[in-house]
Amino acid sequence: MTYISSHPAQRPTLLQSRLPQSPLALVVITVANTLLTWDLRRRTRRQLKDLTNTELQDIGLTRDEVDTETRRLFWQG
Repeated sequence: MTYISSHPAQRPTLLQSRLPQSPLALVVITVANTLLTWDLRRRTRRQLKDLTNTELQDIGLTRDEVDTETRRLFWQG
C-alpha cells in the first residue's frame, strides 16, 4: 500500500544530497524540487478528474470536491 503525505515536514526532499552544496547548487535543487512538486500536483489532479463516481466514492471523495481540487492551479498546494 502506498502512503502519500501532504504535510511538507513529513515529505522527503525529492532531490537531496548529504554532501555540502554551493549556494548555487542549493538554488538549483530548490527550483528542481518545486518544479517536481508542481508536476506531481498537476498529474495527481488530472488522475483524480479521470476517476469514475464509484471510484471516488471508494476513496471518500465527491465529484464536487474533485472539481474544486482540479480547478486549483498547479502552484496552489
